[in-house]
Amino acid sequence: MTAAGAADALWARVHDLASRLRGAGTDVSLSELLDAAEGVRHIDLADRAQLRTALRATLVKHAHELDRFDALFDRCFPARPVATPEPVPAAGAEAEAASGSAGSPSPALGERVRAAVDTGTEEDLRILAEEAVGRHAGFEDGTRTERYHVYRVLRAVELAHLLHDALRRARERGEDLSRADVAARIEALRRLITEEVRARLAAADQGPLAVPATPANPFDVELAAATAIQLAEVRAAVRPLARRLAARLRRRRQSIRSGAVDMKRTVRRSVASGGVPLDVAYRRPHAHKPEVFTLCDVSGSVADFAGFTLTLISALADELARTRSFAFVDGVDEITAVVDACTGVVEPWQILQAGRVIGPDGHSDYGRVLRDFRDRYGRALTDRSTVIVTGDARTNYRPPAADVLAEIATRVRAVYWLNPEPRPQWDTTDSVLHAYAPHCRGVFEVRTLRHLADAVERIL
Repeated sequence: MTAAGAADALWARVHDLASRLRGAGTDVSLSELLDAAEGVRHIDLADRAQLRTALRATLVKHAHELDRFDALFDRCFPARPVATPEPVPAAGAEAEAASGSAGSPSPALGERVRAAVDTGTEEDLRILAEEAVGRHAGFEDGTRTERYHVYRVLRAVELAHLLHDALRRARERGEDLSRADVAARIEALRRLITEEVRARLAAADQGPLAVPATPANPFDVELAAATAIQLAEVRAAVRPLARRLAARLRRRRQSIRSGAVDMKRTVRRSVASGGVPLDVAYRRPHAHKPEVFTLCDVSGSVADFAGFTLTLISALADELARTRSFAFVDGVDEITAVVDACTGVVEPWQILQAGRVIGPDGHSDYGRVLRDFRDRYGRALTDRSTVIVTGDARTNYRPPAADVLAEIATRVRAVYWLNPEPRPQWDTTDSVLHAYAPHCRGVFEVRTLRHLADAVERIL
C-alpha cells in the first residue's frame, strides 16, 4: 500500500472511531477531529500505544468517557488482525472446557497462566490471553456482547484467585514476591483478554457498535465488568453509602409511633371524660433489629461483589442485632473477625488469606458449602435470623443440594439471594438459581452498588 493509501486508511478508521463515539454519546466536534489529524502527524503510527494516547488526548473531554473510548478504539484499531472469531482448536479435556461453560481452565493453560502471573512478560501474557479467549470466550455459540465473552474468560482463568495463589506459592518457595508487581501483571492480563475479545468482535462486526454510556457515578458501575480505576472509585463510595443507609434505617425505626389500639389503656384514660374515649392509646410496636448471616461466594469474578456486600453489611452493624460473615468457594469458613477488623473495603485476597474457604477442588461447589454451613453453623440460626447469600449460583455441574437451603429457610426468618449476574444469564449453563429461588423470600439482580444498597435496604 502506498503512503497516501495508508494515510487514507488510517483517517477512515479515525473517522469511524469518531462516529462511534458520537453514537455512544460522546461529543466529538470537527475541531477535535482536526486536532486528532494534527496529533497523529507527530507520532510513530506503528506504535499502537502512541496512537491510542494521541487520539484519547484529542477526542475525549471527560475522564468518565475514557473507558468508552478504549472499548471503541480496540474495535476500530484491533490489537492484532483476526480473520474470524473462531475458537482455538482444542482436544481431549480442553475441548470439553471450550465447548461447555466458562468453567475450570484446562490444567496446562491454568498452570501457564499462574506461572506468567508470577514472573511472566507482557508477551507471555498476550499469548495466554489469546489462547484463553480462543478456548473459553464462547464464540462457537455465536458472537454476543463484549461483556459476555470477557466474563466467560475471566471466570475460566479465575482471575480473583491469581494474586493470592501467586503470593502463597512465593511463600512456599521462600521468595519475596512484590504484591504490586503481581497485581500489575494480573491487571495487564485482564486488559489483554479484553483487547483480544474486542479484536475478535471487530473481525465479526457487521455494523455500528452499540456501546453503553460509561457511568460517571460509581454507584452505577457494573461491578463484574468494572476496570481497576472504576473499582477504586466504587471502593471509595462504599463506606459513605453505608453511613447514609444506616441513617435512613435509624430514622425509619425511630419514626414508628403507633400500632394497634390498646383498649385497656384507652378505657382507663376515658374515666376523666365520663367514659368518652377522647385520648386513644396505641400499642407502640417493637422496632425489630434483624440478626444477619451473610454467606458470600468469593470465587472468580464475583469476589469483588462479595467484598462490597460484606463491607456494607458490616458498616450497618449498629442498626442490626448481630452480624456474622461467611465466605466460600468449595469450603466455607466464618470471617467475621476479618470483616470487623477491616477499616476499608474487604478485599478478596484478605478473605482467601485468612479464611479456609478453598476446599480440595478449588472451584465453586454450592451443594457442599450449604451442607457444611448447615452442619457447622446451623445451631446458631433462629427465627430471628436473616440469611443473605451472594453469588451466581454456578455449581460447576455439581449437585445443588437445594433441599439443604430449604431446611435452612425453615429455621430462619428469611433467606435472600443477591446475584451479581445480569438476569438473562441466570439459569444458563451451570447456573441453578431456579433450584434455590423457591426457598428464598427474595432474589435480587445486583449488578451495581446502587442495586446493592437498594436490595439491602429492602431486606433490612
